[in-house]
Amino acid sequence: MKEIVAWDRRFQVWQYTVSHAVLLLRSYHPQKYGTRIDVAFHAVSQMKLQPSFEPLAIHRADEEEAAQFLGAQLPSYGSLFLLNDGSHYVCASTCSWHEDQGDHRTPSRFGPLRGTE
Repeated sequence: MKEIVAWDRRFQVWQYTVSHAVLLLRSYHPQKYGTRIDVAFHAVSQMKLQPSFEPLAIHRADEEEAAQFLGAQLPSYGSLFLLNDGSHYVCASTCSWHEDQGDHRTPSRFGPLRGTE
């Protein structure tokens, strides 16, 4: 399992759009942090989440680890991304992140998502 990114700050499940299967996690707290971070998972096929994560570490499981973790539920495409200790996960084609000076209403770099316009 390979860690691809980690932050020592709070992230919330901010948005999920069924039509494009995009999940957005957002870290925004102007009193604590000078920046906002959006984490987007695209083409989500499965997920198991809690409402927020603090801290957040994302690991990409290799094919063998994904098969052990998900068993028969293994997706036909994409990767298994394990969040923190692996008790939560997202199966998606990609995981991307972007840090900027935006606030909670500033549009996300990852496209027009409801609640981020």
